[in-house]
Amino acid sequence: MPDSAQIKEALTLKAHANLGEDVEDVEFSAGEELTVLKEWAHHYLVRNTDGKLFNVRKELLKTD
Repeated sequence: MPDSAQIKEALTLKAHANLGEDVEDVEFSAGEELTVLKEWAHHYLVRNTDGKLFNVRKELLKTD
């Protein structure tokens, strides 16, 4: 499993900080660095620099 990954192309992902709060759109730029926390067959669990967690399809990320 890689330690980090970069966004291949600019995209917007959804974040749900806490139960009872609204889902927010989080925009990412191409090349933005993310920390990989867990790997599944087709997705990574990643954390951005703000500490938000996202499940992202592997084909959307470039790994080292």
